[in-house]
Amino acid sequence: MISIKELSFSWPKQKAILKINALEIKTGESIFLQGPSGSGKSTLLSLLAGINQPSSGTIEILNTNLSELSAGKRDKFRSEHIGYIFQMFNLLPYLSVIENVTLACEFSKKRKVKALQKSKTVIEEAKRLLNHLEIPEQLFCQNILNLSIGQQQRVASARALIGSPELLIADEPTSALDQASREAFIKLLFKECKSAGTTLLFVSHDETLKPLFERYVCLKTLNEANS
Repeated sequence: MISIKELSFSWPKQKAILKINALEIKTGESIFLQGPSGSGKSTLLSLLAGINQPSSGTIEILNTNLSELSAGKRDKFRSEHIGYIFQMFNLLPYLSVIENVTLACEFSKKRKVKALQKSKTVIEEAKRLLNHLEIPEQLFCQNILNLSIGQQQRVASARALIGSPELLIADEPTSALDQASREAFIKLLFKECKSAGTTLLFVSHDETLKPLFERYVCLKTLNEANS
């Protein structure tokens, strides 16, 4: 799913803030990437999402070298293959819950087709995911601002999961939840990812979540720029 080789990133005229010799993530794995502040976590995620490009080295996702794609093609690749749960959720306040979830399929025909393979309509697939993530049906047409932080988090997850993207990146999605709620949410996420065959890269500073995952990667150790 992901292959990183001799990766380095630095801003112009500054020393490298990210150096990773090698990292391989297999299809279907659930990875816990633990990274404290300053470890290069945000930089790595921006590179994986194709927002920034490496200064040297390669990042391949699904055997595609992101550095060889134009900015527009990287955007298209991300919308078709990568679901992203942002730390601050990035839900649109002027849209309803359902509209926020189905938005991902507006940007990707491929994900729309895959959503329609699971349900008769994209809206029905959005409802299925929301039900799975335990959002009450009476909230589906509500403005997103009427939901609690925990509910907004689940809506953001449904948006990232709709259309079964091959890779799901979750950036600190449980930071606003208590421990019991975090574990319950992660188990729901595992179940949906397994059903869709989605590879999960879960990023957090919270080491207590580590035992829940198949594999643990410490970015502070992995990033040679920290040494």
